Amino acid sequence: AYRRFSPEFADIAQLFFDEGWIDAAIRPNKRGGAFCMFVTTDTHPYVLMNYKGGVKDVMTLAHELGHAVHAYIAREQTYLNFDMPLTFAETASVFGEMLVFDDLRKRMTDQQELFALYMQKIEEIFATVFRQNAMYQFEQDLHRTFREHGELQTTDINAFWLKHQRAMFGTSVVMTDDYKIWWSYISHFFHSPFYVYAYTFGEILTLSLFARYQTHGQTMVKEYFSLLRAGGSKTPAEFLQPFGLSLEDPTFWEGGLDTIETLVREAKKIYRKK
Repeated sequence: AYRRFSPEFADIAQLFFDEGWIDAAIRPNKRGGAFCMFVTTDTHPYVLMNYKGGVKDVMTLAHELGHAVHAYIAREQTYLNFDMPLTFAETASVFGEMLVFDDLRKRMTDQQELFALYMQKIEEIFATVFRQNAMYQFEQDLHRTFREHGELQTTDINAFWLKHQRAMFGTSVVMTDDYKIWWSYISHFFHSPFYVYAYTFGEILTLSLFARYQTHGQTMVKEYFSLLRAGGSKTPAEFLQPFGLSLEDPTFWEGGLDTIETLVREAKKIYRKK
């Protein structure tokens, strides 16, 4: 999947297999989850994960290898410009994941498996785009009210939480009384306020770039590599200039949202077939 996009992209990813830079084995007491450790500009990144061989593990590896390729290419920057901003940190990882997703859905013949693949992808996108946005709106309300009125009671925070969760879920989920306190387990609210907006920003931005790739093909590969090589040396607006794109243009963002809508529409068709 990577090689169809770019031989260079695939060759760099292959290095991580050939050089043993992926810690994928399952061991007792090993930490869960997945992560790409960038390290420094004079060495190379590492991919850390637990690989069990399922489709979800394939997608996770595709995601982390995207990070790895991004970090490997960006090492030509200075140490302070090597690490990319949060808004662009997921660019290569989400793009790489979409490349593999696109490859898998074309190869799967079992409708049940294909539907599961689609729903996994859609649920992940919803969690990244809509849920993170709801949490960002919650934080805005919380901090604005604190600045205007001072310390908030737990009941006030609970009310803000439910307000934005209900706005997201609508009538699709019945929220029990216990759910009102769920804001308290999300560490970002305490340690990195307003951090979560970057997930929504980065996901839609990358889906918009992927939509552009699907329509423009190989003509955008060179510009895409320039984006990755820039590391953190440019602003988000400057990153997109080679593509002739503007963050202030609503149609750019609509490309990402259209991708989500298309996935949902296709999933519904698969569901009716299975």
